[in-house]
Amino acid sequence: MSGNLLDDLDFYSDLLLSIGTHDSDRPLTPIEVSDSLVRLQTETGDSLEELSKRVGLGRKKSVSTIKKKIDTTQIRIFQNLQKLSRRNVYSLGWGRSKDGKVAMTLGGDIARLSNKNDHDLLFNTIIENMDTEKQLVKNDVKNIVNRKINSPEVDMSEIIELVKNTKPKPELFCRIGIYPDGEFIEQFNTKISINELKNSEFLKKLIQNKFKNNEIESISLSKNNILWITIDDKNFKEIESQWKSKNITVTSFFNQILLESIQND
Repeated sequence: MSGNLLDDLDFYSDLLLSIGTHDSDRPLTPIEVSDSLVRLQTETGDSLEELSKRVGLGRKKSVSTIKKKIDTTQIRIFQNLQKLSRRNVYSLGWGRSKDGKVAMTLGGDIARLSNKNDHDLLFNTIIENMDTEKQLVKNDVKNIVNRKINSPEVDMSEIIELVKNTKPKPELFCRIGIYPDGEFIEQFNTKISINELKNSEFLKKLIQNKFKNNEIESISLSKNNILWITIDDKNFKEIESQWKSKNITVTSFFNQILLESIQND
């Protein structure tokens, strides 16, 4: 691409289509957007506010904000990617696209590190551990970056291994959502109101009248009046067999238990 970026209408159009949107299918990668914005500012001499306005970022959204300055935060986020090691910047994706790339927000965290070799090591670790039990999520990356900044003398690989090995192993739970019986809800709300009980504590008491060995991990009532029942993975099959052996639905099974329990409470 030669000449000024503004003269290349196809590429400039791709730039505009790649920012200020949550679409997963964007023509440019985050680093290509970053490079283009830096180039555009150099060619135009725009301030950050002028550049934001030119590409439609940080735009004023209503009459009530018309007098406020244009927000340049998004421009600065893209510019911050310039601090990254160039070896791995094309591994960055948009985060929402679920395309298996490294989320751009993680790139922004990694850019806080001064040593570009540390950038590469962390990028490689993130990519190698995708879709595994040791997958590094945003909080893990922030933890690694903060530890390195606070203890620059500690080797980066040592910090990464420490965070990876202290990640809790994810527990598997089975969750069941049922619509509670109308009669149960009426009695439940009455007792909650009269006795000034907490929903979660009262529900747990009711369910434990049947499951006395903590087979039910938790039970809660959502704002949409759905009962969410959480069962430890090792207990699920045995509990499932109880309603199946009675040839009744899961909804009927738990509603019968809760209704009987609240009537005897």
